[in-house]
Amino acid sequence: SFNFSPIVSSFVVSKREEYEKEFGREFTERKCSQIISRASMLMVAVVMFFAFSCLFTLSPQNMADAKAQNIPVLSYLANHFASLSGTKSTFATVLEYGASIIALVAIFKSFFGHYLGTLEGLNGLVLKFGYKGDKTKVSMGKLNTISMIFIMGSTWVVAYANPNILDLIEAMGAPIIASLLCLLPMYAIRKAPSLAKYRGRLDNVFVTLIGLLTILNIVYKLF
Repeated sequence: SFNFSPIVSSFVVSKREEYEKEFGREFTERKCSQIISRASMLMVAVVMFFAFSCLFTLSPQNMADAKAQNIPVLSYLANHFASLSGTKSTFATVLEYGASIIALVAIFKSFFGHYLGTLEGLNGLVLKFGYKGDKTKVSMGKLNTISMIFIMGSTWVVAYANPNILDLIEAMGAPIIASLLCLLPMYAIRKAPSLAKYRGRLDNVFVTLIGLLTILNIVYKLF
């Protein structure tokens, strides 16, 4: 729910086209940071409100049952309240349909947020490692189509396999995200001359520690 890193690259490119020519690069950087900061605070507030609402509504056993069934918590809430009343009440019906609508919107939002970044990254990998000709003559339409087919195929395979989403996030998502969002930027700040102005800050140490602790926690659980 908190990870929007794949869309950041496309977001920055869009804002550079919108602001940089008229206001300069420094203004564009401040504007991007401002937008991301406000969006992050709003997102954290909404997600944490929803998470705590679910925690206060359901018992630990109910949460474990929802995880075991691998269904959205709103769907479990609808089933839970229906079982308490013996019949499907209006509230349970609203929750059931609301859960489907919210899940559908969340899937579309999450897909496009990750899809744009994944498409951009996959195109870059294909051009760098899989194409030996003149890269300026590559048909972006064909490249996007090939990448899109690969992404859609991979997505359908995972959806058909239906793995437990929480276990998948814990085992694969967390260490990858920690590496990309915490460790890789700190390495870039240390090595890239253009990012030299961000060196020596105390929050760099904090971000690095969080990334290392996240990865070590996953390694500890695996072994």
